[in-house]
Amino acid sequence: MSEHVIDEYRLVSGCRCAVARTWGCNLISWIVDNAELMYCPPELPESASKITGGGNPILFPAVGRTWELSGEKPVLGPYRIYGTNRLYQMPNHGIVFKSLFERTGLMETPYLVTATYDMQIPEQVLEENYPFEVRLTQSFTAKPDRIDLWARIVNADTRPAPVAFGYHPYFRVSNPDRTDVEIRLPATKEIILTPDTVLPTGETRDFDGVLKLATGVSYDNLYTGLVGTRMSLVDKQARRVVHVDFDLNTEFLVVYAPDNSEFVCIEPWTRGLGAFMNLNHPDWEKTDAIRILQPGKAMFFSATFSIEPLR
Repeated sequence: MSEHVIDEYRLVSGCRCAVARTWGCNLISWIVDNAELMYCPPELPESASKITGGGNPILFPAVGRTWELSGEKPVLGPYRIYGTNRLYQMPNHGIVFKSLFERTGLMETPYLVTATYDMQIPEQVLEENYPFEVRLTQSFTAKPDRIDLWARIVNADTRPAPVAFGYHPYFRVSNPDRTDVEIRLPATKEIILTPDTVLPTGETRDFDGVLKLATGVSYDNLYTGLVGTRMSLVDKQARRVVHVDFDLNTEFLVVYAPDNSEFVCIEPWTRGLGAFMNLNHPDWEKTDAIRILQPGKAMFFSATFSIEPLR
């Protein structure tokens, strides 16, 4: 029997979805026309030891990995905040899976369901990982062929807080060879990343907006220069297109697809990749590397996952 709390929602159209609230409020299932669109291995969330692996991990307050680069070799996770003596540890993609969620709102009709969740950061996580009183509210609205996601982040602290955010949906593809699978991105530049730490090198290359996935290739790509608000995963063998529509708070798009995987992740992010290593600088509150949320202020982030048949 699962020890996790998993909330299941169903519409008369047949659309179904499930949120694992005790595994980072993760959307682990989304079924339309009897097709499961989210990839989540059957052993998850029970065996999960990190935020990623399947469903739709929520990335907060970090996106990507945090590195300490002052030594001979990069060290994963540790960072310091200027003016303190504490050494903190930021997990890959943040602290959401270490935090607690309570369902604080539910509106159900036969044709639409909206569920709202509030996150509580445990004291141990505040001590060890992220010492800022920042509150996150996440809502999901399920409709016959789409799910709307909306997040509100509030700085309840008395000092500025660094905040990055993103979604990491694992969408199923019809074949692990990715034959006839392509991604359409409203971006003009690909940011070149280091192969070991997956951080920007400072270089970019032009991008024409279409990424045709190849067999035997792993992808962990970052894109910028956005010229639209929709990215799409086209699967010709499955005869479907999955769209991710995002708001203007999105600044980067990510494609993640390991070789021979049954999924492709197309992810909307704010800036913040590798940014926590900058917090030991005296002027970190003025950095452009990550959003700085002032006391009492809020930021919002929204996206919509939808599906349509390939014509």
